[in-house]
Amino acid sequence: MKNWRLAYRVAFIDCAIVVAIGIIVGLANLSDFALALGLVCLGGGLLNLFLFFLAYVSSSKEWGKGFLLSGGILLLLSGISCGTGLSDLNFH
Repeated sequence: MKNWRLAYRVAFIDCAIVVAIGIIVGLANLSDFALALGLVCLGGGLLNLFLFFLAYVSSSKEWGKGFLLSGGILLLLSGISCGTGLSDLNFH
């Protein structure tokens, strides 16, 4: 991991933390695992976009790129997980 650029390290560590929290929350509520994981990833993705804005406005553009990359990955993962979780629910 020493050869990775700073943006990739930030994105990897940040996504790993948010997905681990999502798995823990999802396991606590097994009936809606995918929905819980998706909502945690959505919150993490939105938080990362806010952190991207703060880091990019300041002088650390490489940190901003990492937060933008991890925010995009988490928002994509949240869409996939929430879509799967909502398709399993019965609304009848």
